[in-house]
Amino acid sequence: MGDAIKNLRIRFYGVQGSGSTFPSRRESAALQEVMDYELLKLVFKDLSERMDGENRFESSIEEYLGGPVNRKTLLRYRKRFKVAPPRIYGGWTTCMHIETADGYDIVLDCGSGFRNCAKDLQDKWGARKKRELHIFGSHSHFDHTEGFDQAGVCFDPRNTIIIHGNYQYLYSLNSYLGIFSQFVPEDVKGLQTPINFSNMPAGFKGIEIRDMADPVVNARQKSVHWDLHDVTRPIEIGDTRVTAFFVYHPALCLAYKVEHGGKKFIYCTDHELRHGDDPDAPEQKRSEACEAELVKHAMDADAMYRDGQYLRSEYDGHTGIGSSTPVPRIDWGHSCIEDVEEMALNCRVKHTYIGHHDPNREWSERNWIDEALARGSRGRREQIEFARAGTIIDL
Repeated sequence: MGDAIKNLRIRFYGVQGSGSTFPSRRESAALQEVMDYELLKLVFKDLSERMDGENRFESSIEEYLGGPVNRKTLLRYRKRFKVAPPRIYGGWTTCMHIETADGYDIVLDCGSGFRNCAKDLQDKWGARKKRELHIFGSHSHFDHTEGFDQAGVCFDPRNTIIIHGNYQYLYSLNSYLGIFSQFVPEDVKGLQTPINFSNMPAGFKGIEIRDMADPVVNARQKSVHWDLHDVTRPIEIGDTRVTAFFVYHPALCLAYKVEHGGKKFIYCTDHELRHGDDPDAPEQKRSEACEAELVKHAMDADAMYRDGQYLRSEYDGHTGIGSSTPVPRIDWGHSCIEDVEEMALNCRVKHTYIGHHDPNREWSERNWIDEALARGSRGRREQIEFARAGTIIDL
């Protein structure tokens, strides 16, 4: 997109949850069937309009095609028809890129989608002298960090990469790459990847987002390898304000509110609105408190990306996902699609993208859930749909 950015331009590079996927043969066949059906409808409509009153062609096939039946004429004929592309959700794990109107680049999480994101950043920066990237990590799980050591921006000495995240996020990257400490223990070196700081000439700076008022956290987590930032204080990047807040997940996890020019985007991945039997359980209370914080930040947002990995029946363990066995998913750290829909409507979010798709959910099932969301959104101010890699949002 070559037009000017008004406030924020957000591109989804990965919306897959838990692990990268690639379409199965059955999924590819289902996708092809949908495309073939739409194309054949248009072809036979076109043919029917060229028949006489007795359902006979008014001309020969060669005249109709404009030449003999061969690859060239058939492909030329094919170009007459515009088939709407089916929904493609993509198999890369979580990564989003935000461009701001005043020229800053912000990345949310470094799942496997970060490799393609980094390539586009390198191409965009070209010969630019100031090559600075701000990364905001949600949490340490592998599907949100796995693309980091594959990213071209890490291997260019002209680049400065500032990584904001909680203690676990920064620690996970440093433990096997040593990008902040410039050291990797021998028993860890090469364990997960052959790459480490010695192969990554970009400049790295860490900023830990921490609850500075929590004496337990501050006593337990000490580091000399990065700077500290209080979670209650927004982070200013040019004219953009990023506000972090904690959500409910088995690992320490952050969500982010990104604001620029009066526009607001909410990024909330890996958060669970818990459905427990005991309303007084500490986990239940913590989940509900985190949900209340999310609701506060999301009110009247222009766009929101939120984790909705399960249907409620799957979360409760009544049904499986794809071929997986039914199993309760309480405290797995992910929300139900129905809860996300209800919350988005209550918060008057203009456009909600439900992501972190379960790797066991095949394309055809994602598509029919998405169709149901589209039907529910018709005629409504608040639009809700499944997130798709490649989506670009201009705010």
